[in-house]
Amino acid sequence: MDYKSYKEYGNVIVAQRSDYLWGVLDHKGNEIVPFGKYGWIDGFDQGLARVRTQGNSGRVANTIAIIDLESDKSKMVEGRGNLEDFIRQDRAKHPETYAKWGIINEQGEEVLPVEYDDVWNFLGKKRFSTKVVLNGESHEVSFHDLNPSLPLRGQRSSSRSYDDDYDYNDNWGNDDGIDYEEETWYALTDGQYGDYPGPGVDYDCLGF
Repeated sequence: MDYKSYKEYGNVIVAQRSDYLWGVLDHKGNEIVPFGKYGWIDGFDQGLARVRTQGNSGRVANTIAIIDLESDKSKMVEGRGNLEDFIRQDRAKHPETYAKWGIINEQGEEVLPVEYDDVWNFLGKKRFSTKVVLNGESHEVSFHDLNPSLPLRGQRSSSRSYDDDYDYNDNWGNDDGIDYEEETWYALTDGQYGDYPGPGVDYDCLGF
């Protein structure tokens, strides 16, 4: 089997086949999450991974061309704030075109229903929770609530405290907790080019 992306995360493997479909496997090659069930699957962190359905991810680059669905004409919106306003308005008009986000565990179970407008990235962020957005309202979801095997904030795990493992205030990378270059990669490629390759992406190679 040829894969565009194939990465191990503890007991599971997140893979993207050559036909661009995403799935989750165990180390024997058995499917935990069937390929194509979700439009995109993130890597696992603490036994949890973000997933989203097919459709517009709702993520934005600083400047991007967007199709105005009502007139079927290309519309350029410049500036992150203007673009985010456009996305909110367009989502209200055409909710069926936007992907829904959720979180799964290593058994492929949806521990956070795939019905959210957004789930913030937590892979490698050393967080005890993440922010989710539904109908324009955001709130924090504790990883302990999604995976009870994880300790609560402040509890000791093995020989050190959970707080030793997590930077509660300084690890978002910016004021709003989003790694914009990473999220721009997924917004522009829609998962079709595999995992984020790291800082300094040359988007010219993708034809953007």
